[in-house]
Amino acid sequence: MENSPLHQAADLLKKSQSILLCLPQVLTTDALASGVALHLSLSQQGKQVILAAASNDVPSSHAFLPKAGGITTDLGSLAKFVISVDTRQAPISELSYDTVDGKLNILLTPKAGTYAAKDVTTSSTPVNFDCAVTLDCQDLEHLGLLFEKNAEFFYATPIINIDHSPSNEHFGQVNVVDLVATSVAEIVADLLKRMDSKAFSNDVATALLAGIIAKTKSFQNPSVTPKALTMASELIAAGARRDDIVKHLFQMKSLAILKLWGRALARLRSTDDGGLVWAVLNRADFERAGATPEALPGVLDELMANTPNALVMAVVYEAPTGGITVLVQTNRSVNGLKIYASQQPVGMAHAFSWHTPDGSIADAEVQLRVGVDQLAKAMPNT
Repeated sequence: MENSPLHQAADLLKKSQSILLCLPQVLTTDALASGVALHLSLSQQGKQVILAAASNDVPSSHAFLPKAGGITTDLGSLAKFVISVDTRQAPISELSYDTVDGKLNILLTPKAGTYAAKDVTTSSTPVNFDCAVTLDCQDLEHLGLLFEKNAEFFYATPIINIDHSPSNEHFGQVNVVDLVATSVAEIVADLLKRMDSKAFSNDVATALLAGIIAKTKSFQNPSVTPKALTMASELIAAGARRDDIVKHLFQMKSLAILKLWGRALARLRSTDDGGLVWAVLNRADFERAGATPEALPGVLDELMANTPNALVMAVVYEAPTGGITVLVQTNRSVNGLKIYASQQPVGMAHAFSWHTPDGSIADAEVQLRVGVDQLAKAMPNT
């Protein structure tokens, strides 16, 4: 009998009735689309499913994904508040409630005797799920505040860890870590097929195809495999709305964003070996373009698509609130959080940032170079 991690994950999800889907703190399109697809498919099977993340700040370009706006950020809100009344000495005759001035009043009438404050206690039910599924997370810390505020829950709950990064720390009870897969969405598509051959509704197929297209840069990434193309073909045959995906993810760009991209791409710099490619922007660039730093991940996507041999890609910019911010993406073979650990970066192993209140753009460029130099020493054949 097959006992691969994918098979184990399918079995655990089939047995589970209450499932928590967890997205990374740095919300990638791949992770969000995969979470939406799992939420839709598992809910259609009659399971209770919650999609959770440290933030529910979903880009407007992702609004075409069903359930994309239904992300829970506080697991504590899922617990029930319990008011207990000791009725052993005074059995209840009648119970009612009303609300006055925003307060809930619970009215108890005993058959005999009275109730006192000492008879009333309160508690909260624990947040219980049969299992949790993490998506596109190399470790639990990638969940950010979702993990920090609920560490005890994650240590006590079976975890299905779905990822395709070489940096994954295999922290789950079931680790579906496929280094050959182009995206988490590709792995989730394979998982759903194992659970139900008819798992791909139009919406599920659209979400999964969106994850694959986003991660492969519309299949321009050199990591694209025949399996990924075959899966994409199956999803389109199942009703995936490819035109909607391309329109929202790639074509709906404002003039301000395009201007900012132009200014960034006009200032590309690189090391002699091309291992590091970066762009520089100052406050005046944002003002003249009429754009904000929220548009910058798209610049990095363009860099990744057009500089496939680069190990580290970055945008260094003067933050509107002051200081210098460095936004970084790395090749899948590079754990950027480790090589830039001294800068205390925030994010994921391959997509992160750091901010320095003081310093200059030149200082940040030196920091980028130091990290790449350390990487070159550790990877002499790269």
